[in-house]
Amino acid sequence: MPMALWGIVSINQSSPTRRASTMGIFNRRRLLLGGVALGGAFTIGREERHRQEIRELQALAKAQAANTDRTSMLNAAFEADAEKIYRGEEIINSVRLTPPILPYDRQISQLLIRCSKIATQQYLTGKTIPSYDGNIRQLPAYSSDLDEYKQIASFRGREAHISESVAVQIPLDNTGDPLDKTWDQAEDSLGETIRQVVKVTQEIPVYLGFILSSPRRNLIVFRGTQTTMEWVNNLRAQQIPFTERRSGQYFGKIHQGFIENYLRIVSPIPREIAQQLDPAVPCYVTGHSLGASLAVLAALDLAVNLPNLRSQIQLYSYACPRVGDVTFAQLHSRQVPNSYRIVNLADVIPLLPPTTGLGTYVHVGQSWSFLSQGGDILPNHVVDTYQGAVDREVETDQSRDYPIAAV
Repeated sequence: MPMALWGIVSINQSSPTRRASTMGIFNRRRLLLGGVALGGAFTIGREERHRQEIRELQALAKAQAANTDRTSMLNAAFEADAEKIYRGEEIINSVRLTPPILPYDRQISQLLIRCSKIATQQYLTGKTIPSYDGNIRQLPAYSSDLDEYKQIASFRGREAHISESVAVQIPLDNTGDPLDKTWDQAEDSLGETIRQVVKVTQEIPVYLGFILSSPRRNLIVFRGTQTTMEWVNNLRAQQIPFTERRSGQYFGKIHQGFIENYLRIVSPIPREIAQQLDPAVPCYVTGHSLGASLAVLAALDLAVNLPNLRSQIQLYSYACPRVGDVTFAQLHSRQVPNSYRIVNLADVIPLLPPTTGLGTYVHVGQSWSFLSQGGDILPNHVVDTYQGAVDREVETDQSRDYPIAAV
């Protein structure tokens, strides 16, 4: 019998007054409790019906209390989100970075973003042609205005690489157990080889950038993100406290993936080659995307460990994600005041990691921005987009009045 009919049968056994009252209770229960089963009520005596009603009312009270709890939890979640937004803005506004001593140089910026593209081509060429020696003069983005520079080094690092699946023999563990001995005998008699398919992980050397030197200036260039493993490291937003080993200087808390990438530069270590540079001429450190995070770390490393070079260091980063916490940013600002951060406002990468939630992250450097919306994540982020904007000189350090819907 359908549930509604059961309710009517039970109601019809009572007086008209009782029937109307019970019908009202039934309708309210059905609405509030979503149709709690009343089947079989006609077989229950008056006392049992009374107990049933009490249980149902208790269930209703419990549901209402649970709903109140959920509402409170939802309100608390909204308040927490608002607090996160407010806290993030508060952190950003509280950071007082040392302003650059020198003005932003557009011609230098145009040169450096092109060098960032050359560094990407250097990496891809090295991956494709094993005999390639890292010479940037062979690359498509190279032009004659770089002829005055001597390429004194190329950075090589380690890149994780997974080979083809291979079968390896697994030796039996002969512990003296009778079952093991039985298995050994069976294996010997059948001539079987136990094998397990595994993926062997190895590290292969790759190009991470280069150093150019001329009588007028020195350029230290790091390439951008290219591999899946690097993107994985980019997304590993856990912060770790970092103390630079040579100087003993505490850098603050840094994105684990970025510092690990920097420490994987093995030949030559940026500091070792930079100490050979002429400290009387400007030293520009640059990179795009992952290369920008490496450039941020390298600039601080050089400033802390090479005091005679410190005043010459200028950092130009493109599409740089946030690297460290407030302590890191303030130390970086003191050590590398001539720092400029060029960012596409439609590029999501410079918004990562978020200011709060995964630690505390803030940017370094004076912001120079432009807006280029290519309709997707990669077109907004790639080095060509940044090069096009810088070549057209559309980046600015002034705030812009864009339409804002929520005001």
